[in-house]
Amino acid sequence: MIDRPARNRRRLQAYAEAPDPESRLHWRNLLVADNLSLVYAIAGRQSRDAALGFEDLAQVGSLGLIKAVEAFDPSRKVRFSSFAVPYIQGAMRQERRDRQALVRIPRPLWELHQQMHGVQEERRRQGLGPLRGAALAERLGCDLRRLDEVLALDGTRSVRSLDAPLAGGDTGGEAPATLLDLLAAPEDQADEPVADADAQVAERQWLRQQLEALDPQLRELLVGRIQVGCTWVELGRKLGMPPRQAQRRCDAALDRLRRAALAWREARERAGGVA
Repeated sequence: MIDRPARNRRRLQAYAEAPDPESRLHWRNLLVADNLSLVYAIAGRQSRDAALGFEDLAQVGSLGLIKAVEAFDPSRKVRFSSFAVPYIQGAMRQERRDRQALVRIPRPLWELHQQMHGVQEERRRQGLGPLRGAALAERLGCDLRRLDEVLALDGTRSVRSLDAPLAGGDTGGEAPATLLDLLAAPEDQADEPVADADAQVAERQWLRQQLEALDPQLRELLVGRIQVGCTWVELGRKLGMPPRQAQRRCDAALDRLRRAALAWREARERAGGVA
């Protein structure tokens, strides 16, 4: 019978002492693969009580496991499994909060959108032009009306999508929030007085300009994550980057936008409401 705690200790020590990034990646991957059963057990329990399915929870839980491997100190007298559980559960809780806070575009529609991009990419690799109209609808197995809905999700209209309502939670009878609202009013400002209508209009116009100036890939990340509710794994696969890189880029873009919005508001106040 395998003594998993002892094997974890040996591999964690090897990971900590690895002389180069390639070696560290090797040991990290071994540790993650060897402890995925812990992720699956937690995902199985939580999927019974949450709107998210087992696969989504397992994906984000695996990212929590990676963070646990990277943060573990072998000199500590604690089992790795005990150390990793809070990281795994925390990643799953964060994912549930993200998903429950927003109304998402229906997943079947997003999956059809992903299929469309796969078809077009395959044709590109074959040296063929993209399918359009009825030919594309036939290839996807949908009608033209559905195809229009799929095309509306494409990154070319990401900025227009920023005004689409987001789901989530009780709005107290008020109009649903939009992605623009989310960026303009981060959580730490939730208790501040509501600005006057002119200020709100001016801020939304300014923020739209900032969003339109973003790199298209960043816009795709923001819309895919916040509005559609994709996992980091899905976004990373679609955009050709590791899930953690997708998360870092999206979080950094949100942080920059929010900081810029705060600076803009302060400058506007100093100028007496004109910016």
